[in-house]
Amino acid sequence: MMKRNVTLIAGLLIALTTQGASADQIDGAWCSPDGKSVTINGRNVVTSRGTAVDANYDRHHIDFIVPAGEPDEGGQFRADQLNDNQIRVILIEANGKQKGEPEIWTPCKPVS
Repeated sequence: MMKRNVTLIAGLLIALTTQGASADQIDGAWCSPDGKSVTINGRNVVTSRGTAVDANYDRHHIDFIVPAGEPDEGGQFRADQLNDNQIRVILIEANGKQKGEPEIWTPCKPVS
């Protein structure tokens, strides 16, 4: 009976740890449905217009103040990784209000 319980517990632990696995990290090139993009490499971000930005970074989250000369300058760009193929992006305007609904961005497709 004891051996059966140990086997059952081990199986449950394996199932719980593998099902809850999340995406590796938010780093990479991400594109919006309307063509905007960000390239994330740790704290270093490059915007659609090629502006380099220092960001607050976590493996599955990034946020930064949108630099001058960019659309929505002065606002805050926030992104949370949902999985390997999606991030949820929220833009907070300079006045502190959320701009529109959150967007789902996907990895940018390579240009051939």
